[in-house]
Amino acid sequence: MAKAVKFRAGRFLGASILLATSGWHAVATAQTAQTAQTAQTAPATPASVEQEAAVTPQDAAGSEEIVVTGFRRSLQLANEQKRSADVVSDGISAEDIGKFPDQNLAESLQRITGVQITRDRGEGSSVSIRGLAPDFARTQYNGRTLGSGGSRSFDFTSLSAEFVSAVEVAKSPSADMIEGGLAGTINIRTAHPLDIGQTAFNGTVEGVYEDNPKKLTPRVAGLANYVNASKTFGINLGVAYEERKYLSLSYQGYGAETGVEAQRNPNIDYNRDGDFGDTYTFNHAQAYQAYPGARKRLSIIGTVQYKPTDDINVYADYFHSDFRNRNRWYENATRFTNIAPALPGQPFGVTASTIDTGIVPQLLPGSQGFLTSVSAVGLDHRASTFSQNSRKIVNSYAAGFDITDDRMKVSGQGSYYKATTDSLNNGFTTISRAIGTITHPDGLGSPPLVTYGGGYDPLDPSTFNLLSQDFFGGRNADRNYEGRLDAEYSVGDGFLKSIKGGLYYGDRRNTAVDVRSSANAATLARLSGGKLTFVPNAEGASGAVRATGILTPISFKTSIPNYPASYLVTDLDAYYSIIPYSTVIGAAPPTVAAGSGYDVSERTMAAYVQANFGSTDGRLGGNLGVRFVNTQTGSNGLSPDLNGLIIEPGGVFTTVPTGVPTTVKGDYHYFLPSFNLKYELADDLIVRGALARVLGRPGLGSLSAGTTVDANVRTINSGNPSLQPYLSDQADLSLEYYLPKQGLLSVAVFYKHLTNYIINGQVTQTLTAQLRGGGTQTIVFRRNQPLNLSSANIKGAEVAAQIPLAYIGGAFDGFGMFGSFTYIDPPQIPQFQGGPNIPLNDVSKYNYNVGGYFEKYGIGIRGSYTYRSRYSGGDGNYFGDGAFTPAYGQLDASASYQLTPAISLSADVTNLLDAEQQTKNNFGLTRIYSQIGRRITAGVHFRL
Repeated sequence: MAKAVKFRAGRFLGASILLATSGWHAVATAQTAQTAQTAQTAPATPASVEQEAAVTPQDAAGSEEIVVTGFRRSLQLANEQKRSADVVSDGISAEDIGKFPDQNLAESLQRITGVQITRDRGEGSSVSIRGLAPDFARTQYNGRTLGSGGSRSFDFTSLSAEFVSAVEVAKSPSADMIEGGLAGTINIRTAHPLDIGQTAFNGTVEGVYEDNPKKLTPRVAGLANYVNASKTFGINLGVAYEERKYLSLSYQGYGAETGVEAQRNPNIDYNRDGDFGDTYTFNHAQAYQAYPGARKRLSIIGTVQYKPTDDINVYADYFHSDFRNRNRWYENATRFTNIAPALPGQPFGVTASTIDTGIVPQLLPGSQGFLTSVSAVGLDHRASTFSQNSRKIVNSYAAGFDITDDRMKVSGQGSYYKATTDSLNNGFTTISRAIGTITHPDGLGSPPLVTYGGGYDPLDPSTFNLLSQDFFGGRNADRNYEGRLDAEYSVGDGFLKSIKGGLYYGDRRNTAVDVRSSANAATLARLSGGKLTFVPNAEGASGAVRATGILTPISFKTSIPNYPASYLVTDLDAYYSIIPYSTVIGAAPPTVAAGSGYDVSERTMAAYVQANFGSTDGRLGGNLGVRFVNTQTGSNGLSPDLNGLIIEPGGVFTTVPTGVPTTVKGDYHYFLPSFNLKYELADDLIVRGALARVLGRPGLGSLSAGTTVDANVRTINSGNPSLQPYLSDQADLSLEYYLPKQGLLSVAVFYKHLTNYIINGQVTQTLTAQLRGGGTQTIVFRRNQPLNLSSANIKGAEVAAQIPLAYIGGAFDGFGMFGSFTYIDPPQIPQFQGGPNIPLNDVSKYNYNVGGYFEKYGIGIRGSYTYRSRYSGGDGNYFGDGAFTPAYGQLDASASYQLTPAISLSADVTNLLDAEQQTKNNFGLTRIYSQIGRRITAGVHFRL
């Protein structure tokens, strides 16, 4: 029986997903569009009800229609996008306006081969491509640069998925693509009004339920689209708002610190041999934490489009994101690094210890062993509370045009974006001197067990002293002006199809400043009007105030091993009833921290020429081009005098003296050739190859001319404005087999040779710091500065499959499976100068995603399991002992029901199995063990 393929009227995204917007003109050329027509299923071209009407009715002979909707529709569109591309690429497409397959874009992208994600509070936040860190992935919004402030990578928690029509991941470049995506380029597309093609309104109303805090919050969105009768003018406006209340529970070990007994303040005899000449490694802190928080995200998009003829298209669009995060950070911590009397003359010291001499000497030179257990009197015990508030605002504007005159097509676009992140947090340094023991009954790979004895009660507020209230935060502002002009001349029907050339200009500036202040105990006692008792000699010369009346016990239910049943935290309501927030911040207003800020500018000019070619039968196609890039950098910062450091005894904040202004300029230029080739071996079998030199710029913070100091973890970090960009000479080869009924089988291999790779140059530096309130302390710091010191080779293979089970028989119609597998061979490089070789950061050797779906009779059910193997997160930031994330897998599921042609119901569950995440150091010591819980989203989607 003859079959006609139909796309349902409500699914009017087809053209918007296939039409390339600014900066992606090479993705959908005339030749590739012709090639796409060879697919056995009809191309996804209907953009309006009128177009669809021509293919929907059954004919008189009773031809059967196939309705392709929902998730299968998404797979179909993504396949056609991949097939028509001139470069090695993959993508995810929306099912309908406001119906992206996942609630979070990063969660969707992890289904693509070669893509890995990291999560923040249970949400996908950053994306890695083919084994390179998120900073190597360039993110674009409708073809223009999109940033989220502070780094090259984009924070996907800032962007609602409601209005996204497609996300493309280009893994090989062409000359007309903006440089910087050394790992790949992610292009986020939204639908323009005339692409949608009709006047309509789409809306979503949902509730979000978080399993850990047992909270329900709203998630709503709406997109209104207007098109005039002649379909020459359109405008749309979309607004999405989401709230989320979460509770993240975790254990954190701050890293393996190596300390000389005589350099502790006061000296500590860890092995109890009667002298202070030994050097041991220990976990800097054992901290059990809770992060109850609330997030609010407002997203707004708007587009105006004018297309008086098929040859003229003029548009302007706007994107806005306002992301607010408010949370508390409760921490119950003990610290080996600080064992001391609460008051002068009181007993303190190690009473028993066990030392493993075989763990760390070979990894951390100078260490005589690792302290696996310690019993002590005067053990540092913290009841810390931090109030954390941040707000990230992103605004992006663009205007552009496409004009075709006979054989010449000219496109231009100008854009501007600014991303600003503001944060102001405050914390309470509340300390007790415990009689306690820290052991590892389940081994170093599990959180330790902390027990107390000798009559010490960890829930007795009268034993705790408040040393200070500290304010810290800052602002990061990232803005970019961008303009480009592209022209393409169609040569004719011969082998050379067209010649394309263009110019690009970018002007980016990133500024950052840290602010902080501290109100010490004497100030707090004065501000309290006598309600808080000042103890002059407690915890050193600065004194403290008694914490009685401002601490309260809390408890949480969690699966984290050895998590305490309850512990004390600051009762902020009780505290601020004694000293109002406005009073204390007025007495200690946050000021700019000397040496912490930076001002980095980057001006780029680029030009390219590209030849697009193809055989007359349409089976062979590709492009050959070269891009020239010139970048000028400038960095302003402060170079402080580190001989004037001031630290708070027992505290965690460091005051750096005012620095000398410093300005450093730099520049670099490169030719970046690229070659992409594809050949249709058979009607549905395509082979692709690509060769290119690709550039990746250093992190914005790495270009800083400033210096920051943290005496708590004994590090000094300086930027390096003279850094050169990373370079990669790379090759790609892939084979794609397009099956009927939206099926796909593909395999790819890739190779990247990286040079100018940046690692930390590292030296030790001994400084004498002033103790606030009197006295000094000698501290040995690790001083870090990024340098172009290394090279690396990355190679890997990718396999992907989409298998509709209708192949088996009619009984399986509507069922399908999908999956992908990526193997990456990570190079071994040092994380710091002179350090041991470890795998390249953020590279999991094995990654896979496997899932299945059923869609028929208006019912949609889908589940997917995503896995990534162990990977390195760097040198651990603090003590150089490494940070490795063990293998992690997560199961997500969704269900939907098409109640009427205009109304559908849906439910999604994220992290169905309540998977936990961990991080360990280079000899297996647990650094992080966290549990975020399940997230359930359910609601209704409607069209008017």
